[in-house]
Amino acid sequence: MIQEQSLDDSVSVSSLRDDRANRKPERDGARRGSANFQQKIMRDRFSHLLYFMKNLKLKLILKILIILFAIIGVVFAGVFFAIRLGLTNVRGTIAERNKYFDTETSNISNNKTNEAIVSCKVHVLASVAPDTARKIDTAFQKTGDMVLVQNMFENALLRFENTSMVTEFYKCEQVTEFKKTPIAQTAYKWADSPEWEVLKSAFIRDQDSIKKAAKDAGIPPRILLGGVIGEQLRFFGNSREAFKSYFEPLKILASLSSFSYGIAGLKPETVARIDENLKNRDSVFYLEPAMENIVTYPEGTDPASLRFERITNTKNTYYSYLYVGLFMRQVTAQWAKAGYDISNRPGVLSTLYNLGFNRSIPKANSGAGGAVVNVNGQQYSFGELGEQFYYSGELMQEFPYTAN
Repeated sequence: MIQEQSLDDSVSVSSLRDDRANRKPERDGARRGSANFQQKIMRDRFSHLLYFMKNLKLKLILKILIILFAIIGVVFAGVFFAIRLGLTNVRGTIAERNKYFDTETSNISNNKTNEAIVSCKVHVLASVAPDTARKIDTAFQKTGDMVLVQNMFENALLRFENTSMVTEFYKCEQVTEFKKTPIAQTAYKWADSPEWEVLKSAFIRDQDSIKKAAKDAGIPPRILLGGVIGEQLRFFGNSREAFKSYFEPLKILASLSSFSYGIAGLKPETVARIDENLKNRDSVFYLEPAMENIVTYPEGTDPASLRFERITNTKNTYYSYLYVGLFMRQVTAQWAKAGYDISNRPGVLSTLYNLGFNRSIPKANSGAGGAVVNVNGQQYSFGELGEQFYYSGELMQEFPYTAN
């Protein structure tokens, strides 16, 4: 019995072992199935997440595009209605300006009407742009071309299209009388003259000689030029034909050749006296020892002949300017000895240059005077021109003011 029981026990153990051995693969398979299932769930979730994110990104881009198109549509609609309602019209636009500049055929054929209209518009423009107005007026005087002049006016008006200028131009279309008032570019009529344009060109060209002469004479260049300006403007006023046909086109100074000579209108006897005053220490016009040899003559030359040659030399104008400066410096010394300082009185010095040594009488309360000079329809005294030039600011870049 004992053997039978042992046999049964061994069978039972063996069966149990076989059963466990059979169940192990099943458990391993179940575990592997569970892991695969979890991985599948994770993959599905990740796929859903990616899909959701892609859809979200596309929706965001789509919304942005819709908003942009909506904004563009609103802008275009706004512009459209603004144009339809006339909200974009600007005062003085091309259409409006063309209306002001259109001229009827009948007016174009009427020279007097054209002159009146152009003159009116020139004066209107001159109130804000005198230089441009003057150029347009010159173009009309030389060509008589109304189409050209109207285009010049139209382009000039662009800068002032949002001002009352447009209305003023339109009013000019109705005028019939020519405006005789000259166009003022500066505060001085002589400075608005063609004669002054010639002098300016010549002085700029001669500026090195002028500056050197002024330095050697010890007189400011702007004061020195006062004497030359008076002589030149007086000559041009008395010789209109010569000025128009010769000096104006060539932009050169006149060299006087009657009673006075050269560009400064110097008399030979005046120049000789200036030379004498330089060395005569007993003269009231004597300057100082350092100035005695400012003018010299080479040995063996005739001083009178060389002196005349120097003041009439139009290619080298240094001596002409030098003698003007020396004269002014010598009368300044004369007046200083009498107790009057005229060193900074351009009007008085120009006047004395015009009158000469014999009429240089020191006195209190002196002022500008001298010969009458007619420039641009207005009369000036010789000294007045010198004073006005000095304070006008003309040629200030070439001949600047100097502090006292």
